[in-house]
Amino acid sequence: MAKVDRQNEIILASIDAFSRTNYEKATTAMLAREAGVAEGTLYKYFPSKKELFLACCRYIEELLITRYDAIYKEYRGQPLESLKHVAASYLDFVRENPSMRKFLAFVLNNSFDEDFRRELEGFINLNIRATERMLRQAQEKGEVREDLDPRTVAWFYVGGYFTLILMTEMEAEEVEDPAFVAKYMNMLYGVQAGCLEDAGRRDV
Repeated sequence: MAKVDRQNEIILASIDAFSRTNYEKATTAMLAREAGVAEGTLYKYFPSKKELFLACCRYIEELLITRYDAIYKEYRGQPLESLKHVAASYLDFVRENPSMRKFLAFVLNNSFDEDFRRELEGFINLNIRATERMLRQAQEKGEVREDLDPRTVAWFYVGGYFTLILMTEMEAEEVEDPAFVAKYMNMLYGVQAGCLEDAGRRDV
């Protein structure tokens, strides 16, 4: 078996194991058993449990980044459409991958570890920058209000990703609504150009 394939098998089995127990309780012996390899083989690929955990983080990040990049390419020149489809893709991901969703929830709640926090910050900042770029493009096209700071709006938008994890974990009924993404995107209504005038007309 190719090294990368075996490595990914260990990562996927470990994501599932970490999602069912906490980081402290998971042992390398247990993780190796879950992956169907000897403990020595696990250490051949990952020098420590922490390195394996971080590899799991990066694996999930790469899956999401690949999805987002495909959307940005498909909707090139349509920044707000890109953001809508990224939100839909992320929601599909957390619905379809419960183990990865639970793993991400654990990372969010355990950023006390310096290495975990650094990894999480890197991923969040990557998403913030991409979202900010889309919003600036929308501003240049006159689709977003000029008086808004794209970076601040990007923080609220990306922060919603993690709210989706929480809502899904708590089995919130709203997440199962087919129109949920549209409702989520409506929160961006206030950033669109002309929205203040539209709101004024609705109040008349």
